[in-house]
Amino acid sequence: MTKPVLRYRETAGLPRLAWLATTSREAGDVLVYHGPAVERTPEWMVEGVWDDEFRLGAFHRSAHFFGSGIRVEDGHVHFVPSSALVNRLLYCIHQDRVLVSNSLALLLAYTGATLDPEHDYRAETYAIRQGAGRYPRGFLVVHPEIRTFYQLYDESLVLAGGERTFQSPRPRLEVSSFDEYCTGVTEALQRLRANYASPERRLSMTAFATISSGYDSAAGAALVAPLGIATCYTNRRSNSHIPWWLSPRAGTDDGKPIADLLRLGTAYLDPRHSRVTEDELYYLAPGCAPTMTVLHSLTRDLERRGGAAVLFTGFQGDEVWDLNPWERAYQDAGVLRGDTTALMLTEIRLQCGFINIAVPSLLARSVQQIAAMAAAPDMAPWRLGNGYDRPIPRRILETAGVPRALFGARKKAVVERRIYPINPALRRQFFAYLRAHYGCSAGFVYLHGVVNQLVYPFVRAWHLMRKVFFGIEPPPTPRAYVWKRYDFASVMFVWAAGTLSGRLAAVLRASGVTQHPPRARRRSDPKTAQATPWSSASP
Repeated sequence: MTKPVLRYRETAGLPRLAWLATTSREAGDVLVYHGPAVERTPEWMVEGVWDDEFRLGAFHRSAHFFGSGIRVEDGHVHFVPSSALVNRLLYCIHQDRVLVSNSLALLLAYTGATLDPEHDYRAETYAIRQGAGRYPRGFLVVHPEIRTFYQLYDESLVLAGGERTFQSPRPRLEVSSFDEYCTGVTEALQRLRANYASPERRLSMTAFATISSGYDSAAGAALVAPLGIATCYTNRRSNSHIPWWLSPRAGTDDGKPIADLLRLGTAYLDPRHSRVTEDELYYLAPGCAPTMTVLHSLTRDLERRGGAAVLFTGFQGDEVWDLNPWERAYQDAGVLRGDTTALMLTEIRLQCGFINIAVPSLLARSVQQIAAMAAAPDMAPWRLGNGYDRPIPRRILETAGVPRALFGARKKAVVERRIYPINPALRRQFFAYLRAHYGCSAGFVYLHGVVNQLVYPFVRAWHLMRKVFFGIEPPPTPRAYVWKRYDFASVMFVWAAGTLSGRLAAVLRASGVTQHPPRARRRSDPKTAQATPWSSASP
């Protein structure tokens, strides 16, 4: 068996944590193009943090790994995604080469593939909702020789001697009590800190966190407070449909009072749309789910600092900590995601250089045991029995000295459902794209958004009334109530991914990065995506 060898080429202009690897099917030499903040050794390359010694580079076997990396061991090459369902890897087969990347835009740029404007990419964006090991991997693209990309969550792609397997060797830990759970999470956090603070790293890492008046990020902040957090970022307002002036409690999402009690320094996110730069493109390019552009001032701060950082977040708290019936369905299914807001941060985190450590994902493989523990009799003092009931984070916060009146009053969020960019320059480019390809004017796009926003509260109120009086569950929220054939959010994703991949393709050309040229151009057909092993369509 040929011993794989990692070779590196740092490429000026790439996002600081982005990488793309190309190798033969036999996994001989692996050439990695990467940004400036990627850690690399002869046996492994990583942009990540894990709960083990940094020098060992055994992130492919760690129970908790955040980021992504490549590990060569015993003639095998492991391409490893995050253990939390907040990031993915993508790969494809092109002219007998295996191409793997942690960036959709970079893989598009290198291959010259494009997205299909006639395809609904919600299937790919929300695939992980079906759970680790069960989600469809296919990601449709248009290319003369590549029928599809494939996305990987949780499981690693392993190449050796022309064979390819998918592995998820991370263990499930036993959890039988709240104390045992907290001990396990605390010990994992301490090991993570030792890893990202290791003096053997080429670039030092600083830790940050997010905090709100909800359960998940607040409990996460309480757990990480002893680690030494440089800044906790919070937002004054939520995106509640109830106006702030009508219900200040519903419209407020300020986590500073909690952070003050935890002795954490805070910084407010800047909500002004006028401050959103063209980096908004990175928020729009990963998929067609709601975005988190509200974090633009946070990511701008991290980018100005240079190097790499750790950001502790509350992602995956919905699936691990909630006791409501719809969340229990997630818990019964095992490890999966109910939403994809974290996925929408994948490109911007590579650009500004942070590792997303989702605190609730620690021990998440034991989610059934965690749910049973939360419902046990000894947790009754921390259960409220309402529609927003999370006894585990409530107990964590109250044990840390945070009064229950300060958090967990109602479910809030800071995501935005947008149909056009905030940044003026990007908006003009998107409107020009719509005019050229769909014949839509900017005025119609604005009218489409306003009319559907006005209709939403009335339709939503009607569905909630039917639920209260007749027990009829509300249907999924449609893309639009009026002019339904116009799906501007999906079009914006196709445009954003294409625009960003075009910019990265220019970066690759300027650095002299070349690829095998395609032979003839044709549209991919998803119906023929299944083929013989190791064909360009094989998953």
